[in-house]
Amino acid sequence: MQPYDLAALFPLLAKLARRCEDGDVRLIPGNNVGYFGPYESLLHAGMPVDHAAGCGAACATIGIEADGTIKGCPSLPTDGWSGGTVKEHALEAIWERAEPLRRLRDDGIEALWGFCGTCYYASVCRGGCTWTADALLGRPGNNPYCHHRVLELEKQGLRERVVRVGEAPGLPFDRATFELVVEAI
Repeated sequence: MQPYDLAALFPLLAKLARRCEDGDVRLIPGNNVGYFGPYESLLHAGMPVDHAAGCGAACATIGIEADGTIKGCPSLPTDGWSGGTVKEHALEAIWERAEPLRRLRDDGIEALWGFCGTCYYASVCRGGCTWTADALLGRPGNNPYCHHRVLELEKQGLRERVVRVGEAPGLPFDRATFELVVEAI
């Protein structure tokens, strides 16, 4: 799926959300796509603030690997995102003091880059899902899978496309290398 596909996906998600409401089913969109498009309050109804609130890694989420390694989100790779293991440190100490977890909580909008660094919603969204940006572009703070972003770029006659430029080496939590291409629609 390309970022620009969100323009077609979100009206379908909104339709599905309305059907879910009618059937008394709770729809919870994934936190790695979305953010501040015209369907935001519908898709996040029932959440504490009825809108996306940025990445929950190390804020409202924790990942615990089978060996006791703690990281801010189960999706994040171990390298670079591990705060230590519960075999060596108390969970509370890792949560409060481990640099990777602190960084996930403490980095402000100055850590955002690309489109996210200039976005109106930067202080609330904080660049969206850390894993998505890190996995695609090698560092957090610029998530191209954002509905608001897609719509804003469309207004300028532009769209973004994710292009694989390198293969994944075949290791746990590895990923291919990608780049973001901005092009005219």
